[in-house]
Amino acid sequence: MLVVERMEMIKQILRNDKKIDINSLTSMLGVSDVTVRKDLDKLQEEGFLKKIHGGAILAESKDNFENEKIIISNLQQKEKIAEMAYKTIQKGESIFIGSGTTSYLLAQKIRKEDRISVVTNNVSALNILLPNCVNVVLIGGEVISQNGIMFTLGGKKISNSLEGVYVNKAFTSVTGVDLNAGLTVTKEFSVYIYKHISKITNNWTLMIDESKYNRIGLFYAASLDSPNCIITNKMDDQYKKEFDEKGIDVLICE
Repeated sequence: MLVVERMEMIKQILRNDKKIDINSLTSMLGVSDVTVRKDLDKLQEEGFLKKIHGGAILAESKDNFENEKIIISNLQQKEKIAEMAYKTIQKGESIFIGSGTTSYLLAQKIRKEDRISVVTNNVSALNILLPNCVNVVLIGGEVISQNGIMFTLGGKKISNSLEGVYVNKAFTSVTGVDLNAGLTVTKEFSVYIYKHISKITNNWTLMIDESKYNRIGLFYAASLDSPNCIITNKMDDQYKKEFDEKGIDVLICE
């Protein structure tokens, strides 16, 4: 993991939890306590945190709390979709959770007693998943932020990270769903994730709220018949007929 990736992960954890201890960071990041201390020293120099005995706390700066605020549009609908998705997960299963706000909300639903293992590129969800999962695997790549959600980019590193990985279920979203254009995304790096989903699971659930229909992102991600299941809060008859004909399960949480 690159230095910049570690720094961003530490920042996100501190924004959410306001404090962190060195032992937890060494475990999460897979580095020595010496490396963690150097990272904390650097972030303290930047004014982001204040070191305390055995760890650090978030510095009392307005920017620290506002710059990476998670922006969730259609929150009520996405909460319902995430809750229904969570109910499809069985105890002891392994799952993939993608980037995006609905995936982040799904991560919040997982409990320790579920005994779930998670593979993800959703950096923002790490501090939620780590205390509540048997295993958490973060797939590699450069870390970026969109709407306050941090995730790793695609590309060759994603391909390498997913080599040999297989999960019971995968949960993702997309930018747009269109009868002609299929499933599309706004960022090219997201395409790498969708290209590999069929290789890591035979049970892909697409989570989409009503704002996704008849929208087209810049990059083609997958055909309409690619997911095995769609969870949504609303779907008109035209789309319902299309997915029924393709044998895709549709769950609607109104």
